Amino acid sequence: MSQSEFRILIVDADPDAAQRVGFSLDAAGFQIAWCNFSPQDLQGMAKDFAPSLLLVHADLGSAELTTLLARIDAAGAASVPIALLCRDVSEERFVRSMRTGVVDMLQEPFDANAHALRLQQLLVGLAARSGVVRGRGLQGELNALLQHVMRTRRTGGLAVGSSDEGRAYFVRGVLKSARFQNQTMQGALAAMSRLTVPWAFTEGAEGTAGVVDLEGDESSYMMTYRDNAAPTRTATAEVLSVQPIADEPFPSQPPAPAPPAATAHASTASVVQATAAPAQVAPAPSAGLSATSAGFLFVDDDPAVVSMLASYFTRKGYPVKTAGDGVEALALLAAQSFDVVVVDLNMPRLDGWGLLRLIREDVRTHEVPVALFSAHEDYRESLRLLHAGAQAYFPKSLRLSALEALVIELVEPRKRFLRNLPPQGGLSFGFGALGPQWVLRALSTARFSGQLDARDAWGFWRAWFEGGRLAQITAKMGTSTFSGDRALCTFLMSKQSEGTIAKEGRAPEEGFAQQPTDATLDRVVPWLNQEQRRAREDQLARARALVPDEELYRLYLTVGPPAWLPVARLLCEQRLTPAEVITRLQVAPADVAGVVKDLLRRGVVTLQT
Repeated sequence: MSQSEFRILIVDADPDAAQRVGFSLDAAGFQIAWCNFSPQDLQGMAKDFAPSLLLVHADLGSAELTTLLARIDAAGAASVPIALLCRDVSEERFVRSMRTGVVDMLQEPFDANAHALRLQQLLVGLAARSGVVRGRGLQGELNALLQHVMRTRRTGGLAVGSSDEGRAYFVRGVLKSARFQNQTMQGALAAMSRLTVPWAFTEGAEGTAGVVDLEGDESSYMMTYRDNAAPTRTATAEVLSVQPIADEPFPSQPPAPAPPAATAHASTASVVQATAAPAQVAPAPSAGLSATSAGFLFVDDDPAVVSMLASYFTRKGYPVKTAGDGVEALALLAAQSFDVVVVDLNMPRLDGWGLLRLIREDVRTHEVPVALFSAHEDYRESLRLLHAGAQAYFPKSLRLSALEALVIELVEPRKRFLRNLPPQGGLSFGFGALGPQWVLRALSTARFSGQLDARDAWGFWRAWFEGGRLAQITAKMGTSTFSGDRALCTFLMSKQSEGTIAKEGRAPEEGFAQQPTDATLDRVVPWLNQEQRRAREDQLARARALVPDEELYRLYLTVGPPAWLPVARLLCEQRLTPAEVITRLQVAPADVAGVVKDLLRRGVVTLQT
């Protein structure tokens, strides 16, 4: 390919500087275009110009580059060549042999002759690079590599020692597996980083992707990878045409007191509907939890992990579905119900923490048991996750047989309830592990006739069933008493009520126009979602400042989406307003709004009105 066929897109927040560099490269024979870091500009230029290389004016670790790399990763791109024009080129030794991501670092200021020649040599020789960087084991050398892998969001495998005595695997800069002597994960990585022996990092599929081996017996969770084919290149125009993170709801607020009439059919707009991600479909009204076994959903961005989990649990006789990230998981939850959802904490687009919040904030899904699993084995973190709404937390070092036992334990309360239907003289139970909506659907499926009583600190409810159909429900809260839809709405939003069911009792009157229970719930639940979202948006409109929770903010810096951390730091540490952040980072307003909503949803910040 001749030099005139190479197309370089210059990405720079300073349009004058980009233009000066562009004129120099144009004079050297390259085809040139330039734009800023705005997602809209990048996407438009990538589509129209189809560059061979991105020349990005940014330092490693900068907010602009971090956001750009995350956007490329979210597109599922295995290889996008990027050359940096930067002040600090100390990590140049790590990129010289790389074929994907950041592949070169040019020292500022731009030198028209020297840098044009270097870019030409880079584009000609990129395909012949090995994709392997090696070290002699000098003091601090391996630590520097690990920092580079995380900052550049590289995917690959690390082998330490002459006989590969230590192995570690990274996906988009996140540690997915590690083994050294009798240690695993973070402990193994820390031990390896203290060694002074030769090491090699192999990027892409050759380093990590491939078939998972189970060491020992089939219950072992330790993973090793066989080498696989080289990564597939993706066109830059496709890479930069990335859908933003879904516009997700704010923290839960009590619903308005006036539900829709029993004869009305409320809109099915979902709080998990993404305004900027068309591929994400809102759950259908009928996608509530059923009383029958619906199987397990495993969510992890590492294909090897979900393949291993699906294979193990399928062999054990459990129905299994898998998803590659939170957005895919929401689409599956839209189509069917699940007995348990097990979610990796660190994923692109929508991570486990964000998915958990979305599930908990949608009335249609907020009762499904959710467990989070991660390479982070900090016990205090697990407590925070449980407080955030997960029923369990599993470290990734857990053996599969132990994981199976813990997952089955999450399903047991509902199985026990079903085993005791129909009740012989009455049945007492707690709604906390079951969910009011699930119980109503279970009684409908069982064609139960009789009376249900429930009580918590706020109210008392009594419901009557005829052949599985919810005929009427009343609620007493303080001195107020009401029935029908309004009573049903308050019951569905109760959290830790205790209940009893008995075969005796008939409804004093009809409350739901002879509708089946599922039809009644499918009408009322979407309305509840709409009312909650309206209340959240009103709260945000009246807010004047963000107040961070220091403990949760420190956790967010560890496990939050890396691309959003620069914005989060400005909002939470420097207390800038969103408008000030947009000006400082030169990012799109939608990007900052997404971070604010993510912080609110996770409980990291509260709104000060």
